[in-house]
Amino acid sequence: MTHFSDALAESIMCRRSVVCVGLDPDLSQFPPALLEGVRPTEEEMAACAGAYCRAIVHAVADFVAVAKPQAAFFEQFGPSGWAALRDVVRCAREHGLPVILDAKRGDIASTGKAYARALFGGATVPGSEVSAPGLEADAVTVSPYLGEDSVTPFTEYCDRGKGVFVLTRTSNPGAASLQERDLEGRPLYVAVAELVAELGARSMGRHGYSDVGAVAGATAPEAVQRVRRVVPRAFLLVPGYGAQGGSAADIAGLAVGPAAGLVVNASRSIMYAWRAAGGDYQVAAAEAARAMRDDLVGVLGR
Repeated sequence: MTHFSDALAESIMCRRSVVCVGLDPDLSQFPPALLEGVRPTEEEMAACAGAYCRAIVHAVADFVAVAKPQAAFFEQFGPSGWAALRDVVRCAREHGLPVILDAKRGDIASTGKAYARALFGGATVPGSEVSAPGLEADAVTVSPYLGEDSVTPFTEYCDRGKGVFVLTRTSNPGAASLQERDLEGRPLYVAVAELVAELGARSMGRHGYSDVGAVAGATAPEAVQRVRRVVPRAFLLVPGYGAQGGSAADIAGLAVGPAAGLVVNASRSIMYAWRAAGGDYQVAAAEAARAMRDDLVGVLGR
């Protein structure tokens, strides 16, 4: 079995990049020419969103280590959006990029298992080994708010080569109102990081990283450092760089192991770089991804 953590580590080392490109298709940010003739139907809007994301993946694949489609931006288009999302996942994987599906799911028992099947491998007919296609994501983001038994339906897939990133200390302005609440002498997010460490210890790849990682935002540098101390063998998914105000300085000192043990997400600053740079949107996205890779190359420590 190939561990998700090994696939991600090898992508980072091969491309010498810790950049995660977020794929959040917002039609209002697209170049006007791409919207000409697009009718306001779910089918056509979903097709436009999917085509744009695939074009971005093609443009930036040499400069990023992983792709992170945001499920909600596709789900808003109904069944057509789900189909477009599946095509984007396939496109990223065809370019050799692992895919973290940003779905933030989290539920218990059979509901959690159904979520996991949808995002990873699809449902099966009782008595049959044939499954529905599912999205075939390589990893997903999950919410731990319901407790450990809302996370384990997803971590059970780690023995099938999948990965999980648990929301720990997120990058949004309101995160502190709950995530930094005191829990038995430590912030709640530290207790979540302890859960990540416990679950991750059960699934370790040959490069020394676990298949269960933590989402920890660059907008809270002290919190991210504290998360890292709790999960020294986990990959961190670090949002908040670029448009949200995080910088390379906020990530300094987080790297561990041969592949840094982290990926840094940027969505708007890459996908819609054309709005500031002008010109072709794919060229602008490629230049933004290249610049971000170069800005963060010191994170690799080699």
